[in-house]
Amino acid sequence: MDLLRRWVARQFTTRVIVLMPVAIAINIVLGYTVQSGLKLPIYIDSIGTILVGVLGGPLPGLCTGALSNLIWQYAPGIGSGSQIGPFAITAAVIGLLAGVWGQLGFFRPRRGHALNIVAAIVAVVLIGALALYTYGRAFSSPDQFANNAFKDPQFFDQARLFFLAVMAVFVILVGWALVLRRDVGAVFAISAGLATGIVAAVISAPIYAFFYGGLSGSGTDAIVAAFRAGGDSLYQSTLKQGLLSDPIDKMITTFVVFLIVGSLSRRFVARFPNGEKVLGPEAAPEAEPAVDQPA
Repeated sequence: MDLLRRWVARQFTTRVIVLMPVAIAINIVLGYTVQSGLKLPIYIDSIGTILVGVLGGPLPGLCTGALSNLIWQYAPGIGSGSQIGPFAITAAVIGLLAGVWGQLGFFRPRRGHALNIVAAIVAVVLIGALALYTYGRAFSSPDQFANNAFKDPQFFDQARLFFLAVMAVFVILVGWALVLRRDVGAVFAISAGLATGIVAAVISAPIYAFFYGGLSGSGTDAIVAAFRAGGDSLYQSTLKQGLLSDPIDKMITTFVVFLIVGSLSRRFVARFPNGEKVLGPEAAPEAEPAVDQPA
């Protein structure tokens, strides 16, 4: 029992506790902007959750994810009309997995050799193909966007252009990190995002299907409608929608977190519970060990 208590206390250092409300605010602001304003078939509401998980550990990540969704929907003046609350379970699992990936070193920089660079380029091509497939399902026509997803058709062009812009920037940044910086650590981070997205889709599908009838009020509704029109059941449609939207969303999110962590000073990162795992052995001599006391 004492070992468990120390394991928990080690993750909730002062720095982690201070970072958590900032991360929750990031989740809510970005998630609301993307889902309600831009009507994209992705979410971008887990950057803060994954950042806390990567730096702090599984338990802070779990708490940040769950609290983000609960505050988003149920806090007075914030969650009016939101349907995000029941997905707190999914968000908690995302944060938990982020902590595991951080402890396993998936977010540390890795200098690549020629073979790794070739593999990384293949990964960029696959990411682009997945993005195009998601785009085709979500934006096949203005009529489908309006009639099946219950969105004003005036949002169709706006959402489509924003999605293409997001994906173009994502592919360019990944290519820059892999080819010019020769940092294949991005591949590990994106792979962690892919795995997280698949798990999130499986967990979210029954919530979509049985709580909301497959309609979440976001840009992903168009994808659900497309699968329903093809004869799939409600559960099958929501699962397939999740398997299209969640992996690409989490790959984008984990890559953004990878860039954020890489831009922070190594001295600062080293003071978090997962600091040494995130920095990697090559950076350890320049970084001071974590000195925060458990809160």
